[in-house]
Amino acid sequence: MPYPGAGRFAPSPTGALHRGSLLTAVASWLDARAAGLAWQLRFDDLDSARNVPGAEASICRALEAHALFWDGAIVRQSLRTEQYAHSLATLAKLGLTYCCTCSRLALAGATVYPGTCRARELADIEAAIRFRCPNDMITFEDQCRGPQRINVAAENGDFVVRRRDGVFAYALATAVDDGAAEITRVVRGRDLLQLTGIQLALMDALGLKRPSYAHLPLVVNSTAQKLSKQTHAQPLGDNEALSNLRWTLRALGQPTAETPVRTPEELLSIAVSLWNPDLIPGSDITLAST
Repeated sequence: MPYPGAGRFAPSPTGALHRGSLLTAVASWLDARAAGLAWQLRFDDLDSARNVPGAEASICRALEAHALFWDGAIVRQSLRTEQYAHSLATLAKLGLTYCCTCSRLALAGATVYPGTCRARELADIEAAIRFRCPNDMITFEDQCRGPQRINVAAENGDFVVRRRDGVFAYALATAVDDGAAEITRVVRGRDLLQLTGIQLALMDALGLKRPSYAHLPLVVNSTAQKLSKQTHAQPLGDNEALSNLRWTLRALGQPTAETPVRTPEELLSIAVSLWNPDLIPGSDITLAST
């Protein structure tokens, strides 16, 4: 019997799984399983220059070691460029895109795109493509952050949907993928909350179904920096999966099993039955504090 929907975990293959990415994976997995949904694994690997050889396999091994098993085939954005091209063509037919030749230097210091190329009729030669953002308020209910109102035009301006080098922007690819019929829940870090307004603007323009959203607190180091490859986050020890999962459940504010458990599978089975997203803390989680 097919699942009625799915959650998803969508890491970029730029390094090994660490405590921050594990927290997102666990929360997404528990949220999907508690709702009786499938859980999709997708690699956001469009920016090939950032991809690290072996990272995808390492992430898959770590997920399996922590009993975070996914459903169906792995999805890779690098293999979905035809879908993104089709969506971009749809936006163009609607008059919602235009070419932009503004350099990074020309836009240095600008937090909102000033619309320099909006009224110019430029050829699609060595040009980025921007989305002509409507001056509308995007509203949605976030499971962790409550009601959200984002005016993308005022806060971001017209944004890039295809880079000058031909690579589709993360915002477009993720809007298309998360707007797919099977994805019904998106659980991810709060650092992507602002981007949600951009993605919803694209989903609405393309007539795609909106999933529900929950933006989690971040795991940060002692200087309040998000754990990442850039901040030298330590890879998880796959042989310490049970203790890693216990740490993650505590960080998410979830009740832990009262009976002894011996395997990650046992621990997660109990965690699914006790899953309560209302207990997730609102503030970021300092690594040394849990």
